[in-house]
Amino acid sequence: MFIPKIDYRFKKVTDITPEDLSKMGVKAVGLDIDNTICFDGTTNFAEGIHKWIAEIKDAGFPIMIITNAANPRAGRIAKALSLPYVHLAKKPFSFKLRIAAKRMNVNVSEMAMLGDQLFADIKAANKCGAVAVRIDPMQGETRFPRYYAKRRKKEAPIIAEFEKNHGYGA
Repeated sequence: MFIPKIDYRFKKVTDITPEDLSKMGVKAVGLDIDNTICFDGTTNFAEGIHKWIAEIKDAGFPIMIITNAANPRAGRIAKALSLPYVHLAKKPFSFKLRIAAKRMNVNVSEMAMLGDQLFADIKAANKCGAVAVRIDPMQGETRFPRYYAKRRKKEAPIIAEFEKNHGYGA
């Protein structure tokens, strides 16, 4: 079984600074939606997301949403944040991460993929060589809670091991 490898971990996406991204050696950011910047299945943003995106963009880092969500929801969220996006990414497949990196004019290895799910966001980053940044989920999943409870249970020992060896931050 493929065990996803976390490169960095943060409690909230807004904890990541431009300096952190520079320390990671990245030039661009891929950004998941559900439980990373929006509450699961909604268009309700976490506190400070608009300000954080402005800070990251002002520091010269392009950002693109890379989501498994479908249109029109993905498009509404991207429009509200003034960000480009790729939807129906089918993470853990990495094809759309490669497309996003190309659109941001960086090698995929120069892109950080920020997301909450080890077996989707982090695994997709691992498969294509992007920097895998795990964000703690904003809340428990409200859609398909039994399915996600099983996934979170599988993630727990991997996250515990990472925390024991590395903790939070860049």
